[in-house]
Amino acid sequence: AVVSTQSTGISELDSINQLELLITGELDTCQRTEIMVNIDPVRRTAVYIKEDFKLLFGNQWDHAKCKTNLFYPFNVSGVDWSIVQLYNITGDAAETTNLAEYYPDVVQQLYEVILLFMDAQEPLKCQLPDVDNSFPNEVVPFCLPWDFPDGVTPSWATYALLD
Repeated sequence: AVVSTQSTGISELDSINQLELLITGELDTCQRTEIMVNIDPVRRTAVYIKEDFKLLFGNQWDHAKCKTNLFYPFNVSGVDWSIVQLYNITGDAAETTNLAEYYPDVVQQLYEVILLFMDAQEPLKCQLPDVDNSFPNEVVPFCLPWDFPDGVTPSWATYALLD
């Protein structure tokens, strides 16, 4: 299998007009061919979709939560690269057959794109874990990329913890 090496460009990912798709519902009007689903240094996972393939790294069922005394690097050490899953989401929508061992070239190509995303990210503006009311913590279990006045997090910026 060959995955196109052409990329929409990291800086352009959020600027692809999807209005026609949303209005008409016609899937052939979708201009997006790739999406970085997530990179989660707490759960040590990453998910990236390009064309027909979905690549997952790390234990996707890990329910790890932030600990205020730990530092979660947003770099290569922040993902468990030893657990690899690759699915053809067009031909196997239920994701029942892991194709990683059959398409190592696709895994490598998509892995390299994930690394590019990691390299292109600006450091998060997070307080250090040893500062009172810093993020992540038990109330806000993720790093916030912005600072709020007087350290008060508005209700719209928080998520309920799921146990």
